[in-house]
Amino acid sequence: MPVRSPLDSAAWWQRHFGLEYAVPFNPAESQVILKLSDGQWLHLVETEGPIDNQFPNKAGEAMFRMTFEVRRIEVLYERLQSSGVQTEGPEDRGSCGINFVFYDPDGNKFDVNECVRVHRTPEEAERLRSRLFQPVTS
Repeated sequence: MPVRSPLDSAAWWQRHFGLEYAVPFNPAESQVILKLSDGQWLHLVETEGPIDNQFPNKAGEAMFRMTFEVRRIEVLYERLQSSGVQTEGPEDRGSCGINFVFYDPDGNKFDVNECVRVHRTPEEAERLRSRLFQPVTS
């Protein structure tokens, strides 16, 4: 991920997601490597100039490069919102599940998904949808 300050970005990821360093920080490399689950690493690489991690899909909508699969999506969504992290959504993407988007401090766009059909009973999924997608009343 392109970032302005790898150490500041790493602190943000640690604070909001509990990520840990995969290898010790080496200032000569100008990057921090954090551990995700199942052996995946998130490289936070110092860059200069514009940071644009999004790309347009065929319809011209800005897309994200990474989706995080989670359980209990509502807990993460509410925690990020209450911590002041820029978020969009949530939205029900049908068979894909429930998703929301968040941005890191450098404006990199990320997607979060819970495939509720797999992780929850139909009743639990319906309660979650009711909680997240309550009709707006005037």
